[in-house]
Amino acid sequence: MAPNLLESARRYFGRSPLPFPFVCDPDKRLFAVYGLGDRGVLEATRTAVVSFAHAFTHGDSVNQTRGAFFDVMNRNFVRRLHHHAMTAHEQGMFLIDKQGVIRNVTVVGPIDPVPSGAELAELARARCGAASVPA
Repeated sequence: MAPNLLESARRYFGRSPLPFPFVCDPDKRLFAVYGLGDRGVLEATRTAVVSFAHAFTHGDSVNQTRGAFFDVMNRNFVRRLHHHAMTAHEQGMFLIDKQGVIRNVTVVGPIDPVPSGAELAELARARCGAASVPA
């Protein structure tokens, strides 16, 4: 789930199918349902400066430029600009078992590190049972 518009997400991901469900939530209603909050304008400003600086100093300027281009070309540019300048939503990773029960919730800030794939696999083995997650 991300606060993207569907059109922007389709352009960003291209024709490649995602190996997981992706929900566009531009109004952030699902964020609220799952208890994820906005850390405010000051955090949004810090996040923007840090993330753009990191991208340009670590060779990821292509994706940053691509994302900015899609926002500019999108008719909802002003809405997206307001989103980036005024909000800093928390990110949530929800581990859900086959029965639909949430087994673990990890909440981080907008640019905080998220658990690695190996850490998530171990968490799934521990919380959902060894048989449900291949090693």
